[in-house]
Amino acid sequence: MVKMQGKYALMEMLRAEGVTHIFGNPGTSEAAIMDALQDYQDIQYYLVLQESVAIGMADAYARSTGEVGFVNLHIDNGLGNAFALLIDSKNSGTPLVITAGNKDVRKVSEGRSDLARMAEPFCKWSVEITHPEQYPSVIRRAFNEARTPPTGPVFISFSANSLDDEADVEIIPSNKLRLNILPSSEDISNAVDFLIDANDPIMIVGDRLGQYGGIDQAVRVAEKIGAKVFGHVSNQVNFPTGHEQYLGEISLRQKASRDSLNQSDLVFAIGCPVFSDFFYQSGSVIKDETKLIHLDINGFEIGKSEPTDLGILASPGIALNMIADRLDELMNGIQIESAVSRSNNVAQISSGIKKAFENTIDSQKGANPMSPASMFNILASRLPDDVLIFNDSISNRPNLSNTMKFNEPGSMFANRGGSIGWGIGAGMGLKLANREKTVVTILGDGSAMMSVQGLWTAVDSKIPVIYVICNNSSYRILKLNMEVYLKTVLKQPERKSDYIGMDFRTPLDFASLANSFGAKGIRVTREDEIPGAITSALKSDIPVVIDMIIDGSI
Repeated sequence: MVKMQGKYALMEMLRAEGVTHIFGNPGTSEAAIMDALQDYQDIQYYLVLQESVAIGMADAYARSTGEVGFVNLHIDNGLGNAFALLIDSKNSGTPLVITAGNKDVRKVSEGRSDLARMAEPFCKWSVEITHPEQYPSVIRRAFNEARTPPTGPVFISFSANSLDDEADVEIIPSNKLRLNILPSSEDISNAVDFLIDANDPIMIVGDRLGQYGGIDQAVRVAEKIGAKVFGHVSNQVNFPTGHEQYLGEISLRQKASRDSLNQSDLVFAIGCPVFSDFFYQSGSVIKDETKLIHLDINGFEIGKSEPTDLGILASPGIALNMIADRLDELMNGIQIESAVSRSNNVAQISSGIKKAFENTIDSQKGANPMSPASMFNILASRLPDDVLIFNDSISNRPNLSNTMKFNEPGSMFANRGGSIGWGIGAGMGLKLANREKTVVTILGDGSAMMSVQGLWTAVDSKIPVIYVICNNSSYRILKLNMEVYLKTVLKQPERKSDYIGMDFRTPLDFASLANSFGAKGIRVTREDEIPGAITSALKSDIPVVIDMIIDGSI
């Protein structure tokens, strides 16, 4: 036991947990913490000017490193600003510890905010420390909670007196346990029986597959059964996107996706929801006779929306390896031949999709304003092979996936959930986790404006991210969703929308904004300007914003 003030117990516990980065925006309630930080030069504080930037940085840093991201905010107003992105971190399961200072617990009559209760809807566990003795045990549990499946954010409030008072404490870090949940032999046998009997199997992969290291195993199973493979709510590399059996993201709104589901006699969902979409659709997404296997480490997801024929609660990589081994043992020559034939058919479908996109690019070359497909094609050809991408351009995801292939785990991340504003902060978090790599963030103009203050942090903290802003002067994703609403919900495809509140009538000049923050701003309006802009950005040692003026039509 060592006697120390609570603020030093906090810092010692952070050091013991291996924390080297704090992302935050402080206030008077964090004065004690900022004072203590002077004595801990091995822990770097990254100052942001808006709290969403801190969440974006911590989220991407945690996802890329596999460690817990640590955020420190200011009392109730700072915490409230973080909720816009924190709800996505909760839904997607990013391991974070979010903290904020609070008033002294003795200021009852004056009034003080219940920060723990405020944060509760957005976190796995939410608590306030009121005495210095509590720091080791609460910090230890917080890190354990954040990284224990299903992973997610945790919130801790620090009362002012707990930071300044002294107590005898013992600094012992959490055990960095990574739970390996084993499936039953019966579940494996049943899954293998379903897979062998299937004539047209589909595999659908999500982020918990990649998060728990099951990508190679998923490839092994897909190749053995000759399955079509789709991503769903897939915002990182969960299957090599260059693999000839990978057919992109499945969407309930697209006829091709619905046709694939209707034709299939077995759907094998791994580490993803089944199924997720904003708009309600009555009835089951898949046919009654289609078998559904759902493998996930998050038991809450299994059977949540669709009736499941076989639910397997297990670590995806372990279960898939066991399934692949059993397939090796049991598949006969005819079954292997059928699987090879299916694989060849899927490869032809994949080739057709690629050719159709190439034709689209050819037909749109030289357009003014630039075609997004053509812009992405040129961009992809000029970036280094080992570039890391954070994608925060929701409506341009198909263009990115059709022009760049992400075969290495961790080479691409995207924003999760419904919030926008991720890209500026997330690009910095990804760069801090991979300092020797080129990091490019692709983001929409609407998302960029949500957290454009983050450019100041990128300059001030010397984080040389390249930001490519798809400037189409609109919330284009809202226009696309409006069309879905009119056709699917109202069932009035003939009705035309005025797209109220979806256009930026006053142009946004991101190049000028970047220059005003001390970054390098480049405005690109023609395709032939893209190569020079990319070359200039790659040579720069400061943050660069490439303001791409592109067509935003529907």
